Amino acid sequence: MPDANPQNKSTEKEWSPEPATLAPINSWPPRPLKLFKWLFGFPGFLWPENILLLGITLITWIFLTPDLNTMSTFEVWWIALLLARNIALILILYGGAHLYFYVYKLQSNSFKFTKQPLATDSSRFLFKSQVLDNMFHTLVIGVPVFTGYEAITYWGFANGYLGFIDLGTNPVVFWCWFSLLLLVAPMIHSIVFYFVHRLLHTRSLYKSVHSLHHRNVVVGPWSVLDMHLVEHVLYFSTVVVQWLLALHPVNALFQIHIAAIYPLTGHLGYEKLTIGDKEKYDVGGYFHYLHHKFFECNYGTGVVGLDKLFGTFHDGSKASQATLRDQIRAKRKATA
Repeated sequence: MPDANPQNKSTEKEWSPEPATLAPINSWPPRPLKLFKWLFGFPGFLWPENILLLGITLITWIFLTPDLNTMSTFEVWWIALLLARNIALILILYGGAHLYFYVYKLQSNSFKFTKQPLATDSSRFLFKSQVLDNMFHTLVIGVPVFTGYEAITYWGFANGYLGFIDLGTNPVVFWCWFSLLLLVAPMIHSIVFYFVHRLLHTRSLYKSVHSLHHRNVVVGPWSVLDMHLVEHVLYFSTVVVQWLLALHPVNALFQIHIAAIYPLTGHLGYEKLTIGDKEKYDVGGYFHYLHHKFFECNYGTGVVGLDKLFGTFHDGSKASQATLRDQIRAKRKATA
């Protein structure tokens, strides 16, 4: 398939999309019409990504999770069941995306940020293969870590250690609180991810921990959870917020799924998904792609504009790049 809109494409290596933007909830003064379209339009905040994620969470909880009462004590059988179904979920989602974009190349290079391939025969990666290395850190380390958080969640709810906020016995209040926590879960992820990510970019943690993830300059679907064990533990700690606030395990499971699945679009290496010859769905990956490209910017997500607030936002433009260079020079002078 030929690259669409060729006037926006670099004559050499990279597809040049429109500048990255933040969600309308960050606009000031507020723009109600734009906010409404973002919340309820397609594509928008609710549909398709978050509704699909919620659907995965509900199917997982209803059909693929043991009864909560059976998880009041840690036992190998139900923890192994959680681990097996989580591995299957990641294989389907990450593996499916990798097959679509990188094995069968059903979209060719249309809307691909860089024409550089994923690394092979490289000493930077285990097995000299970026994909195999990424799969190892995802399936052998990442999935067990978030399965561990999930197991602790169910054990805590089953024993009454979690879900302890007293909102009374009114079911309307319960389900309103439940729904509100589902709605703000992507914001919780964005906020926690920003501060954890900034912590990982401190000198000591970057060198010993986070540099492993940044070997993926060219990203692919399996790069999402290509992380050091310590980073996995910090990254998935976002579910702790739901431990403190949630009244139902589904809220916590949804938070875990957001952390595990949400960043997939940011690591596809493509700006848009093409369906047929006309449908082009913006997968929103440019914001995080810029972080892998320039390192010291876009630490969070475009949902909550903490990067804008703290001066680390990069929209991909020449002006943003000049600002980033000035910031780096000033930082080097300050530490010289």
